[in-house]
Amino acid sequence: MISPIPFEDLEFVLLNADHDLSGFHSSEPELNEFLKEDALVNQNNLISVTRLVFFKGDLIGYFTLINDSIEVRAVEECDREESYHFRKYPALKIARLATHNDFERFGVGRSMLRKIFTISITLSHYVGCRIITVDSKYSAVDFYKKFAFKQAIRTPLETVPLYLDLKNALERITPS
Repeated sequence: MISPIPFEDLEFVLLNADHDLSGFHSSEPELNEFLKEDALVNQNNLISVTRLVFFKGDLIGYFTLINDSIEVRAVEECDREESYHFRKYPALKIARLATHNDFERFGVGRSMLRKIFTISITLSHYVGCRIITVDSKYSAVDFYKKFAFKQAIRTPLETVPLYLDLKNALERITPS
């Protein structure tokens, strides 16, 4: 049996341009490509935030988080807040989560979820954050279910989506 890597031995670092990502290889080519080609660009454009996971100086995993919401009707009745009268719950989405091939089955995914839970609790002290969502690959559903994630109930949209581009708005109000 493989011993898990202790959480305390992992270093969680915000992605920056100085990181060498070339040696990272997970079992999902799409996740490797995202990390190497899109993660930093998305982060710089305020779309997502990626944290790298290091063990003894080696990059062994990463996760990317974004804001999200989930229809109240998509949440099981037992998980709903009775006094909540809006259509959607505020949420934090796990947009990407990957472990290096050489470190699968060492508890790295569990540790990344632990860090994500900590981030979501901290976030909930500043803004509403009731739910953690993930659009899981079929191969990872059982992993998430081990940590009490439930399948959302799909419902059609009945609202008019509107948005404000925060990056452009900040550029308009920030003096040059």
